[in-house]
Amino acid sequence: MDLEDSFDASIIASQEVLKTYPTPTSLGTSSESAEIPVKLLYSKSKVYVHPSQNAVDYIPGYISIVEKASHEYLIAWTPETLILSKDLEAFVQVDSNPEESDEASTVMIPSLMDKENDESLYAISSQLENIKSIIVHPPSFTKWYGSIVFNFHDGSSSAPLWFHDDESRSTMLQKNTQGGKYSDEGDGKQVRWGGDEFMHRLSQLTPIQPSDKSPYLYLFRKKDTECSASGVEEETANRNNNRAADKNSNNPKMTLGDSTVFDQTQMGPWVSKMWKEFKWNTLEKLSRVTQFSRNAAANVLDHPASRQITPFLPPRLQELMNADAVRATADEYGSARIYLAKWAAEVAARSDKDTPVERRYRHVGIWGHGWEEDTALGVFEVLNSENDFSIPTHTRTEPISEEEWRTFFDQDGKLSIGVPYVLKRIFCGGLVPAIRFDAWLFLTNVFPWESTAKEREHLAEKYRNNYIKQRSSWMDDPEVTENSTFKDQKHRIDKDVHRTDRTVPFYSKEDIPNPDLTSPNGTNENLEKLKEVLYTYYMYNPELGYVQGMSDLLSPLYMVIQDDLVFQAFLGFMDRAKSNFFMDQSGMRRQLLTMDMLLQFMDPGLYKHFQRTDSDNLFCCFRWFLVWFKRELTWEDTLTMWEVLWTDYLTDNFIFFVALAILDQHRDSIIDYLQSFDEIIKYINDLSMNINLQETLQRAEILFYQFKQRVEAVDAKREKLIDDMSKAKEDSDERRQSQVQLNKLPVVSELLRQLLARKHVDESEKEKP
Repeated sequence: MDLEDSFDASIIASQEVLKTYPTPTSLGTSSESAEIPVKLLYSKSKVYVHPSQNAVDYIPGYISIVEKASHEYLIAWTPETLILSKDLEAFVQVDSNPEESDEASTVMIPSLMDKENDESLYAISSQLENIKSIIVHPPSFTKWYGSIVFNFHDGSSSAPLWFHDDESRSTMLQKNTQGGKYSDEGDGKQVRWGGDEFMHRLSQLTPIQPSDKSPYLYLFRKKDTECSASGVEEETANRNNNRAADKNSNNPKMTLGDSTVFDQTQMGPWVSKMWKEFKWNTLEKLSRVTQFSRNAAANVLDHPASRQITPFLPPRLQELMNADAVRATADEYGSARIYLAKWAAEVAARSDKDTPVERRYRHVGIWGHGWEEDTALGVFEVLNSENDFSIPTHTRTEPISEEEWRTFFDQDGKLSIGVPYVLKRIFCGGLVPAIRFDAWLFLTNVFPWESTAKEREHLAEKYRNNYIKQRSSWMDDPEVTENSTFKDQKHRIDKDVHRTDRTVPFYSKEDIPNPDLTSPNGTNENLEKLKEVLYTYYMYNPELGYVQGMSDLLSPLYMVIQDDLVFQAFLGFMDRAKSNFFMDQSGMRRQLLTMDMLLQFMDPGLYKHFQRTDSDNLFCCFRWFLVWFKRELTWEDTLTMWEVLWTDYLTDNFIFFVALAILDQHRDSIIDYLQSFDEIIKYINDLSMNINLQETLQRAEILFYQFKQRVEAVDAKREKLIDDMSKAKEDSDERRQSQVQLNKLPVVSELLRQLLARKHVDESEKEKP
């Protein structure tokens, strides 16, 4: 039996015991004792029971150590659903701040007899003295998550408890390593995980002795009493692990408070090295090789002597001595970090895809990055038990169908339900292609939402006539068409249009001659219509003129609308996007500055990494904002993205949260692997056509709600501190302490506050009948 088989066998054996799982009272907790408030000494979140191999069935809970009376302790595992809401914050606080667990934190361990359901069958609430031993399996190459199993004196065992460190609040908020909070970044230190942390805390309360015969078994013994290495559970562990190395056989006996158990239960050295030494040392060495190769090649090739000997070298070696070839090879070495970053992102994406929807997005944003560490804003003022779970995490729906769209309007063609309801449906699901023509004319402000069908007909005729009139201002005037300025603009437009979306079938043909006889390119009616609209827009707004990128914004509009109304729709779109094309780039600078402030506010860790790599100019986001992610998404996804952004449902500036969502999804790969501006730009640009739109939109929505919560929390904290200072004496410690905390609060600039602006408010929303 190999290591993986033995591991699975021990789990199966433990699960077999669960078929005759004892009642909670037989584990040392009566229903009466469960109603007594206890002091919570230790808590660890996201410790799961795996009832089956299907991730949907996994049950999340908290493993905890509580003190009933002096030196009388309970070990408990409680499903999240059984923890009373009034006690949940205490579990969260002790989990996130274990160093403060000595403070009084009283909770109620629920009576498991009162709630009989599938999850309560696995719950544990046992006196410490009733536990005979623990089987500890650290994370390994064959099992990503580590686990523990409790063996009781009456012969029963608990279900395996799996430590999902990548989901645990304590790991997320204090992310020093892959898992755990007691790790050290010094040389030779191992990466910790939740199980060895738990064993460390447990060993401070009772003597624990490693078994002489199994590296995974730890025996509890009464104080001043020697433990034997015999017992049913030890024999079971030996059978299941008979091929494992007996690495602990020479360890000294465990004494109360000793850290030996903590050291022994850490993940194996190979697993630790994979995450720590490989990631950093290998990349560092690779970087040195790359730098050495580049410098050495340059020195050799630039040296005058090399020119004298090169003709006498073999042809293949002469080819290799070519400077461009050497530089290309060096560049390939330099791209290794980018490759590893992409690999890590792909692994993370696959892991997310396999995670149940209700838990998939609990890593997003400030839930995962511990931004509160450097501020006076405590985590529970934003991420408390109410707000944490009030944020919707799976709101994406199917697109609006033709049938549903028709139900939105009455017999006169007037919207019969509230505008915010319609916008919410578009925001959450988008539109099927068949209704885009009608819906986009609303979304681009061609038609008012409150108009009737007849009113829209009159408006459509008016706008078509206006376009014909505007077009004739240049088309029918030779003086304009022969003007050098117009010719220059026309040349730029022609060149850009013939490079715009030519892979899309609607624009790909070249079935008519090009009116410009000097152009070598063929053309088609759709390309010519794009040129016509852009010429007309130049005449309509000569101050702005035509700027590269405008053709990217017009192209999808025309393919959807295919009518002269496209000009009015383009005007509506440009009302939003024209600042992107200001000659002084003030509009783009403002957007990048807003993004800069948002990233600092929401993810200081990633922002600091950008600063270290000279990437805090956020040039990697420039193309995103310029053409509204059109170069990053597939054609169909671009159409969906635009109609979502046009709704202004949550905010008029949702585009910033889309950008933040992309960075948030890739932040770990960027921080862990990319060490220069060039690498980050290359990595971000390579995301083009590889962005999952629905995943990104869901993350963006979560980030918006988190941003809103944090702004509210900062404002509330600031108001409270100012009030406290006004009540305190002039030179009192209380006043000085409040001032210190006030200075540490994050700054909410006016640019950030504008991100919460929105046109439509929920009060006007009418539910669909």
